[in-house]
Amino acid sequence: MKISSGWEQSIYVLLILSRLPEGKHINSLALSQRLHVSHSYLKKNIKALVKEGLVKSSPGKSGGFSLAVPLADIDFYKIFKAIEGREKVFASQHLLVQFLNKDKPKLEPCAVSSAMDNIEDTLITTMNSITLNTMMKQIQENYDTKDLDEWIKTVAK
Repeated sequence: MKISSGWEQSIYVLLILSRLPEGKHINSLALSQRLHVSHSYLKKNIKALVKEGLVKSSPGKSGGFSLAVPLADIDFYKIFKAIEGREKVFASQHLLVQFLNKDKPKLEPCAVSSAMDNIEDTLITTMNSITLNTMMKQIQENYDTKDLDEWIKTVAK
């Protein structure tokens, strides 16, 4: 399994948007330039965050994006679902039937599929336990965010 780069980009977009003054927003071009990522790819991911209800979109020439919900209400799994989709991480191909050359109705549930389901459950539980509020607190405790805040002042509308 490989999680797309859009998931990580989305985390940082949300963290940036959380630092905006009330009533302000930032456009996607400024965000992509700050993060040094593809503007078109970032716009696609921001659109998914808007659709998921995590980001608000302000239309128009001077429009942009702002956070729709508090960081404490956003966990890694919500972002994962927005960017990666709601499908299962592991979709069984039911290869046990071919592996054993048996009829499907006679087989017990596949041990491999059960193990993969357990891994997915663990991944989801872990992602649900990590909020962006926790991430922002750790960033603020360990790094100087003055440059970020100054940049936000120059691009926020």
